[in-house]
Amino acid sequence: MKQITVIGSTNVDMLMALEQLPQKGETVTNGSFAQTFGGKGANQAVSAARAGANTLFITHLGNDIYVDTILKNFREDNIRTDYIYRTNEINSGMALVMFDQNGDNYLAVSPGSNYLLSPDKIEECENIIAKSSILILQMEIPIESNLKCFELARKYKIPVIFNLAPARAFEAGWLPYIDYFVVNEIEACTASGIKVNSPETAKKAGKKLLSLGCKNVIITLGEQGAYATTGNKEYYVPAFKVNAVDATAAGDTFCGTLAVALTENKEMDEAVRFASAASALTVTKKGAQPSIPYRDEINRFLNKY
Repeated sequence: MKQITVIGSTNVDMLMALEQLPQKGETVTNGSFAQTFGGKGANQAVSAARAGANTLFITHLGNDIYVDTILKNFREDNIRTDYIYRTNEINSGMALVMFDQNGDNYLAVSPGSNYLLSPDKIEECENIIAKSSILILQMEIPIESNLKCFELARKYKIPVIFNLAPARAFEAGWLPYIDYFVVNEIEACTASGIKVNSPETAKKAGKKLLSLGCKNVIITLGEQGAYATTGNKEYYVPAFKVNAVDATAAGDTFCGTLAVALTENKEMDEAVRFASAASALTVTKKGAQPSIPYRDEINRFLNKY
């Protein structure tokens, strides 16, 4: 099977479900608490693996009570863990998530050991990265490490899915290294300077990003669906109507399952539709990794449409 390599973050998630999200200075009570696992890189790896891919994950864990369980969960999802680093110096990444009954959320992250996934550690993994059919990256590890990944991807002619999440300082000079640039409305605005809030504005942003050197742009628009452009063609995929409970990991699931569809040689519109279906299923459940669907769930969901 073709190897999908995900390089990125792992977090321990502390979740609080509330009837409504608090305003500044407000205390909202009667919440329910759960501890799960997330991190954008880990979520993308889990989503790719559950969708049926041969998935390798490169990440950096810390020294805390959660590490053994994290590794056990990865292995149960058939994710290769032989290139996962550990340290005794600092805790793993931690995330605090609050979400309301509409599925809207607040999210804050302590990077912890994720920021120890340095460029030299990426270099140590060069031989295994070279075997990848596609590489998935995001923004919860050091920027310098992502740049090293770009270099290796170009060296070995590996397509890159880059998810500018969370939205951080972005250099237009990165775009020529990116084969599939996946962003939501906020991230698309960060990268293009164009406010995105509709398929029409997504089209403008996509055109701008292509002009800067990116090969393909996919902009997710929440309830408004997703827009994709390859330069020669453009696609609009309507959103699937579901009962949203928690939006956590929806974007990560989109990226992981998009990679699976692309390695299966699906056309862009079909690949985006497959990823959109997986993402829609994710928002119907609470938590990050507990909400990520398996391939048979995605297929059954798509068969209804």
